[in-house]
Amino acid sequence: MPALPHWFAVAISIAAAASASAEPAFNAQAICRTAIAAITGRDLKLFQATNAPDGVVALTYARPFDNFVWAYHCRLEGSRVIWADEPGRWRQEANDDKIFFEIVGAGARLRIIKNPINGPATQELFEREKILDR
Repeated sequence: MPALPHWFAVAISIAAAASASAEPAFNAQAICRTAIAAITGRDLKLFQATNAPDGVVALTYARPFDNFVWAYHCRLEGSRVIWADEPGRWRQEANDDKIFFEIVGAGARLRIIKNPINGPATQELFEREKILDR
């Protein structure tokens, strides 16, 4: 059997790598839903997210016992989550707690890291199926 040309072997390996990672990483809506759920201590599945025209993710949460609707806004800056409640201000100042996210396990999990101004950092790990299963 003749050997494959070098360029052909490279093309096959690139195609194989692309198909292995064909499942997309978490999108901004999924990251924002997960981060706001972690920040507020509420059930992730109760949050609804939509993209606003300005690139911000708008989120709502209906409290189960009285259906009162809470609203939040979120945007991502690198690995940082910037958020605001409605009405409220963006949590982006030097004295605000900082929230970060990390995609781990080749996209199998999402880690939310809460780094408060006063106190130790904490983190929560969310399984992909829990985030995307609604």
